[in-house]
Amino acid sequence: MKIGLFTDCHYCKSQLGGGRDAKASFGKIKKTMDAFKESKVDLCFCLGDLTDNGPEDTKESVSECFKETFSLISSYGIPFYLVPGNHDYLILKAEELCNLVSYRLPPYTVEAGKYDFIVLDANYRSSGVRFDIEGVEWTDSNLPEHQLEYLKNALDSSDKKCIVLVHENLDPALHVTHVIKNADKAREIIRESGKVSFVLQGHYHGGAEAEIDGIPYITLPAMCEHNEGYYKILEL
Repeated sequence: MKIGLFTDCHYCKSQLGGGRDAKASFGKIKKTMDAFKESKVDLCFCLGDLTDNGPEDTKESVSECFKETFSLISSYGIPFYLVPGNHDYLILKAEELCNLVSYRLPPYTVEAGKYDFIVLDANYRSSGVRFDIEGVEWTDSNLPEHQLEYLKNALDSSDKKCIVLVHENLDPALHVTHVIKNADKAREIIRESGKVSFVLQGHYHGGAEAEIDGIPYITLPAMCEHNEGYYKILEL
């Protein structure tokens, strides 16, 4: 089977700084979905930060960006899942996002072919409070106990090969500001299960690849900062 992956579009109506061409991301999403359709991918994931909230944006404009992107992606008929990023929670609460578009609140597992895709949400403060309730502090990213329990239980109960997807980074070699605070606990669960084929991440805009405990940890480059190589088709 084939899965399509992209991340960190940061699509919004504002012109963002820091090399992020947010307005161009909508066209890049279309090119990405065209490539996915041509390659006949079975399902696709955005690994977070589908939209953003710039200086010219309002709650209404961000909502419209979510609806625009979900409408475009769904028009291709390929099952799509958004792994939430910190910017996806900047202005909309998770429940509002669920009501706005076909967003599914993690943690959950997508069963497809010979694989289980385990989707996690690390957008929680060290206190265990989700970002969208008390604001976003992107350098304090954590997998709360219920997410870790879900990960362990999903791996223990699976009779398939598994792929773990999360926006923030479990790879400890990346810059410390991007790494999930309790990433070591998640890596331990992943290692001890012996069932994980890949860990897929976004968040670190330069992208990276590492092998940890014999498992590939793939961090995709940010769509909003690259003009090529901003999506990946993974053949399993």
